[in-house]
Amino acid sequence: MNTTVVLPTFTGVAGAALRREWVSHRLNRFLYAHLALVVIAGFLPLLTPDAGLVRGAAWWLLHAVLYAVSLSSLLLGLSSAHAESEEFVWLLGQPRGIGPWLAGKVLGLVVLAGGSALLLGVPTTLFGGGSAALTLATCGAAGVASLCALAGLAVGFWIRDSVRGLIAAIATWFVLLFGVDLLLLASAGAPWVQRSPDVWVAALMLNPLDAYRVTVLFAVEKAAFSGLQAGRLAGWWIGHAAAWLGISTLLWAGLAWLASWLGARRRLDG
Repeated sequence: MNTTVVLPTFTGVAGAALRREWVSHRLNRFLYAHLALVVIAGFLPLLTPDAGLVRGAAWWLLHAVLYAVSLSSLLLGLSSAHAESEEFVWLLGQPRGIGPWLAGKVLGLVVLAGGSALLLGVPTTLFGGGSAALTLATCGAAGVASLCALAGLAVGFWIRDSVRGLIAAIATWFVLLFGVDLLLLASAGAPWVQRSPDVWVAALMLNPLDAYRVTVLFAVEKAAFSGLQAGRLAGWWIGHAAAWLGISTLLWAGLAWLASWLGARRRLDG
């Protein structure tokens, strides 16, 4: 008697992983702390006087994302990776491999981190402070939060120890927020930078947090580079800041997904 073995489909495995990700986070108190942080940050623009609410809301969201939401999202991804230590035993017996499981897990993180970041602009909009700059800042916040969550997931897969993983995650966030800017600031006055401003601007553009920061600056203040405005790349960035923010976020998210996949493969091989 022949027995037909029916393998689970890609979408079936991804859907199961997505549902399990939701159940896992629903029981995780860190998710509720992250949501509370997002809600508080969303109400901060209402502290702005009525006359400045429309213009000041994007500034509030910019600083909330850079200094709080980005780090919280990164730690959310790290928590997700470390919470699944026992699931790798189950993955060893899956004929579909890592891909579908990771796809569901990544989708769950993006929905949680990115979806919650979209709530940042809701209070201001309800109180009449909606604007194009606020919409851009909110959508950019969703992209940055999703990217940071995937970066935390990758760190968690590569570093199993919770303490070392936490240190590595915070170090990653610190480099993105401060490290790159400090190096660029230190080299801004160098003669080679003045001769080749596009190289300096390219390094700034490649940092996703800097891309978000400068995009909001362009949108709210119509700011531009002063000493480096002769560079053609800076001129292109000024004209396509929002598009570049979306492209860079997708590129870095793809790299974070690849790093997560390699980290998961490394754990299975081990």
